[in-house]
Amino acid sequence: MRVLVLTVDPAQRLMTSLGLNPGSDEISKVPLKDVTGSVDAGMVQSKKIFDDFILKHAGHADIVQRIFKNRLYQQLSTTLSGSQEFTALEKLLQEVESKKYDLIILDTPPTKHALDFFLAPRRIINLFQDSITKWFSIPDLQPTGFISSIVYRGTKTVFKSLELLTGAKFIEELVDFFGAIKSIQKILRDRSEQVEKVLAEQNTKFILITSFDSAKLEEATLMQKEFAKMKYQLDSVIINRAYPLWFEHKNEIETSNPTGDYKLVFDLYAQFRKYYADRYQLYDQFAAGFESAVKLFRIPDFGQDVCGIEDLVKLSDQLAVTQSEVKQ
Repeated sequence: MRVLVLTVDPAQRLMTSLGLNPGSDEISKVPLKDVTGSVDAGMVQSKKIFDDFILKHAGHADIVQRIFKNRLYQQLSTTLSGSQEFTALEKLLQEVESKKYDLIILDTPPTKHALDFFLAPRRIINLFQDSITKWFSIPDLQPTGFISSIVYRGTKTVFKSLELLTGAKFIEELVDFFGAIKSIQKILRDRSEQVEKVLAEQNTKFILITSFDSAKLEEATLMQKEFAKMKYQLDSVIINRAYPLWFEHKNEIETSNPTGDYKLVFDLYAQFRKYYADRYQLYDQFAAGFESAVKLFRIPDFGQDVCGIEDLVKLSDQLAVTQSEVKQ
């Protein structure tokens, strides 16, 4: 099996865990031993993907340079909210279309930002509708007709007034941006619609990772409802650091009559076990809100960060144990 892992995590923890250079902007092969198939991984570089997209679809060199020099585009392709979502999903679509991989995994932002992430295609579609962009478009050439001349002069006056109100060149940059981008706005809409179709396909599955506290579990429950609205297939939920590694919820405390210092230790241990046993009521309430088809996994707190291939193997083994317990 050929697998590709893409991440948008700016901290690049996944790349480090896979034993790859976190600063690389290329897709690299993960160094694995004694496995069948291959795993490649890469960091989604928003600026590069945006620039490559413009170079490919803008058509003319003068339009490309006009877009690249526009300060609004420079913000959009680097730090503006939404750029990361668009470029990550565009990269995902490119790799799906390449048919080089049997499985593609996209590591998305944390839960509180994940919903914005998956709404990005629809926002791009709405933003670049003709009914929207026409308000920011001024013809490059002076119109010749009487009516069109009046409209042209009126539009210029409105934008000039807005510039005076803002005290900046923002409106001019905005108009220039939409003027330059108009030649590819249909392509932007089409690509976003294709991304939506890929995300809603039956063979596209989502895995939600959360942590064991009431606020995070509530976020996860809300995400499940949003996925259902968008017709996305939620496959699994993983609760990270759900309990200490030494705790086994299904086992009872052995009865004995400890004395002295041992009794103090035993009582402390018993209190901790009761704390985590009571805490599982929160998990039971959480699990009751999910459909039976959604698989639930609980991962213990290993007491250290998961870093490197060996730690990922241990994590995988723990997932297998948890799945076996859940089936029982």
